[in-house]
Amino acid sequence: MFYQIPATLSAELAELDSYIGQFKRGELDAATMKARRVPFGCYEQRQDGTYMVRVRTTGGALTPAQFKAIAETSARHGGSFIHVTTRQEFQIHDLALDDVTSVMRELLACGLSSRGGGGNTVRNIIVSPDAGTGLDEVFDPSPYAFALTSRLIAEADSWLLPRKLKFAFSNSPADTAYAQFNDVGYVARTENGVKGFRVFVAGGMGNKPEVGHLLHDFIPASDVYLVAEAVKRLFDKHGNRKNRHAARLRFLWKTAGEARFRELYEQEVDQLRLAGTPPLDIEAPQDAVTPPPLALETIDDPEFDLWKARFVEAQRQTGLVSVLVPIFLGNIKNEDVLKLAALLTPLGPQTIRATFGQNLRLRNIPENYLGTLWKALRNLGDTASPSRLIANATACTGANTCKLGICLPRGALSAIARRLAKSELAQDAIGDFRLNLSGCPNSCGQHMLADLGFFGNAARQDQRMYPAYVVVAGARLAEGDARLGHQIGRIAARDLPPFVEKALTLWLAKKPAWTSFADYFDGEGEQELRSLAETFADVPAFEDDKNYYYDWGADEAFSLVGRGIGECSAGLFDLIEVDLRKARQLLADSSADSERQDESLYQIALLSARALLITRGIEAETDASVFQKFNQHFIQAGLVDKKFETVITATARHDRAAVDNQRAEISALLAAVEALYQSMDNSLRFPAETTKPAAAPVPLKADVERDYRTVACPMNFVRVKLDLETMTSGQKLRVILGDGAPIRNVPRSVAEEGHKVLEQVQIGDVWSVLIEKS
Repeated sequence: MFYQIPATLSAELAELDSYIGQFKRGELDAATMKARRVPFGCYEQRQDGTYMVRVRTTGGALTPAQFKAIAETSARHGGSFIHVTTRQEFQIHDLALDDVTSVMRELLACGLSSRGGGGNTVRNIIVSPDAGTGLDEVFDPSPYAFALTSRLIAEADSWLLPRKLKFAFSNSPADTAYAQFNDVGYVARTENGVKGFRVFVAGGMGNKPEVGHLLHDFIPASDVYLVAEAVKRLFDKHGNRKNRHAARLRFLWKTAGEARFRELYEQEVDQLRLAGTPPLDIEAPQDAVTPPPLALETIDDPEFDLWKARFVEAQRQTGLVSVLVPIFLGNIKNEDVLKLAALLTPLGPQTIRATFGQNLRLRNIPENYLGTLWKALRNLGDTASPSRLIANATACTGANTCKLGICLPRGALSAIARRLAKSELAQDAIGDFRLNLSGCPNSCGQHMLADLGFFGNAARQDQRMYPAYVVVAGARLAEGDARLGHQIGRIAARDLPPFVEKALTLWLAKKPAWTSFADYFDGEGEQELRSLAETFADVPAFEDDKNYYYDWGADEAFSLVGRGIGECSAGLFDLIEVDLRKARQLLADSSADSERQDESLYQIALLSARALLITRGIEAETDASVFQKFNQHFIQAGLVDKKFETVITATARHDRAAVDNQRAEISALLAAVEALYQSMDNSLRFPAETTKPAAAPVPLKADVERDYRTVACPMNFVRVKLDLETMTSGQKLRVILGDGAPIRNVPRSVAEEGHKVLEQVQIGDVWSVLIEKS
């Protein structure tokens, strides 16, 4: 309906069936399987072992019939809901691997594909949610986005790129599709009556976000594909394929430099023009359908009036309106989708768009149909009840299902919503406000584009980690005025609800004096919000309030151990740098305060020894354990000079006289750890580990050994428990566990039963755990 699917794709799925069979039989490893599946479509394994399929919906556009088909497919093969993403896609969750290709075939049958949903590919192309209906739009760019999708998903080189490549189309200078924050962004404009676009390039969010750079002040609309293809070819030829952490287009802009980037780009443009590359085939936007006679409801109810004020907007088409349908956290039940699709079917195919806030925007709704629609929506979960503030609030999935997640932003946003509902805050007076949460720095929750945003982080109190969020604020989106949010502090996850309530109360009081939140932030707001964040700096000890050490919605204490290399590396870097900064500050302060020098030197040595332990998957619970593990995994492993063994031993014994005489050695230890950290790559490996095999830590001996890497929770713990019951006190059991939930759960459960976990060492994709029976 909106984009064309290559005719061969359905037949090609037989090849994917073959690959999946080989993978299940152990004939293909996970990395090879991941690479081979990309051209067919996107499916991903989640943290719980189930699978998810992404549904490509350019600009979030789909017909009621397609919406219905997605829900029916989800009900047949997956879970009870479908998920709306922040990139205007839909996801089907809780799938078995055997059902993946069946789902893809059913999607193809209704004109939808999962191709390009993930991997190093051209991703879903996003469009302003009000494109085609907005009162202020220059023109509707949707047909260009649909046509570009059709062209790109048919090209083989779209699936073998150095990294993901994202396109966006905005319908006005307000840049409501974030064109300036994508790899290639088109902003609609006209010049001398000719439709065209201003083009931005090499923007993006992720872990190292950047505002895009102006590539063209104006191109005629006929050049949309020419620009896209030239950038894609440039990226394909010159992008970084060695280091995925520096592989996005914005890194190529930086490494090549603007002049060289433009030169390479113009070379590709010239070659395409010389080859006579045809423009896109553009279909004119379809007008709204004149519906058959509808059952109309006349409503006289203040709740109806409030709903209209919150969620109904005029369209440029007389007599038609758009309606925002809030989908809290992006999850909508299959049965609710079916009811909504049936309600919209008489209004024609041009009625549904997904938004970046994980909501639905119904369009081309006859104004006299609003009463009927409102009554129907009241029976679909909470779609008619939240304030616009909460409706627009966004949280990515976080560590619930995402392997990159550090925190649980969905739980945090739910807690914020509960807090605000109980408060006296006049939410409707706040108006449109971007409140965004991400579980890590990778911006899936678009926190860097928020008025008030947060991204997941790890912090430490004594030897215990707790979930935290870095606070960002003050982003601007408009063309020519775009900027990312500024970091203003960090607070514990437990304090997010009261912080948000106080920040919004503060803004509401100041709002009459400012034209926007960003203006307020630039005036007095930044300092006021920094000061507010500082009031939440103190975190109680675990013994005083253990809630701070549990994330929102979590049943277990917060930990990064077992997440896997690369999965939470952004949070690890922050945690490491906090320790090293504190150690460096203590070293500077101890020079001026001789009376506290001995305690400062002890803390410097402790922080230096602790900083990098997390890169080995170690969380030491005591100071003595910190020193012992550092000696074992860094000094004895040859990563840190053995000369520091003496100072580590003396500090661990609290030998004050020895410590007092070793200021120079402790300072050198800190410098050595800092240098080692600076040499670490994005995969948490050090040069000694990549150039030659490092001296392995001497493993402690075990009396009994078991391999439970293929045993899932909770049966792996049951087997460990039974093993321990056959052993005598003091004997040691070594068990091999899988990554993820097994390594997070089993050692903790064993320790809770009184046994000692002596060692946790990652070996490739598995973990070796040594347990001493109590």
